[in-house]
Amino acid sequence: MTTTPLAWVPAIYGHELALDGMDLRCRKTDGRLLRSVPSAVRRSPVGERFNALREQLAGHEKECRATVESWLLGGTPVPAALLAQVWPDPGWRACLRYLVVRVDGRVGLLEEVSEDGQVRVREADGAPYEAPVTSPVTPAHPVLLDDLAPWRGLLEELGVTQGVEQVSRSVHRPREGIDPGATGIDADGDERAEEAGGARSRAVANGFDVRGGFAVLGTTDLGVTVEARCWVGSGEPGPSEKAGRLLWVDAAERPVPLGELGPVAWSEGRRMAEIVYGGTDPH
Repeated sequence: MTTTPLAWVPAIYGHELALDGMDLRCRKTDGRLLRSVPSAVRRSPVGERFNALREQLAGHEKECRATVESWLLGGTPVPAALLAQVWPDPGWRACLRYLVVRVDGRVGLLEEVSEDGQVRVREADGAPYEAPVTSPVTPAHPVLLDDLAPWRGLLEELGVTQGVEQVSRSVHRPREGIDPGATGIDADGDERAEEAGGARSRAVANGFDVRGGFAVLGTTDLGVTVEARCWVGSGEPGPSEKAGRLLWVDAAERPVPLGELGPVAWSEGRRMAEIVYGGTDPH
C-alpha cells in the first residue's frame, strides 16, 4: 500500500510513469490509472530509466537482506547508532522492522529507531519498551527462542510481516540417537546421488554460495564460527559417493563432531540441506 503520493513523470503519448515500491505504474495525463504499462511506454527513455532504477533498488534490497540475515546467523550485536543511520532507508527498514531482537536484556519486536538511536521494541505480551540509547541490538535466531508462537501471534495481531525470514524460518533441533562423534550426516532426502544436479541448481537459486561442489553457509554460536557444507555435486556427469553429505567445519577447515555443534550451526545446516535436497536423515 502506498503511503505517500506517487511522483509522476511525463513519458510519451500522453502517459506518465511512477514507481510504487518496486512496481511501475502508468496513467494518462488526465489522471486515469492504467492496469498495465503499454510496451511502447515501457521502452521509452523514461521507462528505461525507471527500469534501471528498479534494478538498482532490487540489488540494494538484496544486499540489505543478506546483511541482516548475516547478523541473524552470526548473533551480531548491532550498535543502535548504526541502525539509526540506515533506518530512514526503506530497503534497510523493510528488512529490520519487526525482527525479534534482544536489547537491554529484553526480547521484543523491533518497531522504531529514532535519529539519536532510541530503540523501541514490543514485547511478546504487546507491551512497548524503549531501550537506552547506547544499547546494541541483536537479532535473535529462532532456534534460540523458547517459543515462536507468541511472536507469530503478535505479528498477526499487528497485521505485519517480517522482511527477513525469522519466526517462520524452518528450525531444527538436535535429535536423540545421533552419534556425537560423527562428523556428518546424509542429507539427500528423496533425491538419488546421480540426480544431484537439481540440488546444485536449488542451492544457487536460494542464494547459497557453492564452492568446490558444496553449498556452504557460515554461522556463529557463542562467538565460535562454523561453516555448514552440503555436497551438491561438482557438475561432472555421473553419481558421486559424496552426494547429499552434510558436514560442518571450523575456521581451520577441520570437521566438527556433531556433539560439538551449537544449535544455530546445526539448525541452519539442516535447513540448507532441507532446501537443496528436501530432507535430512541421520546416518
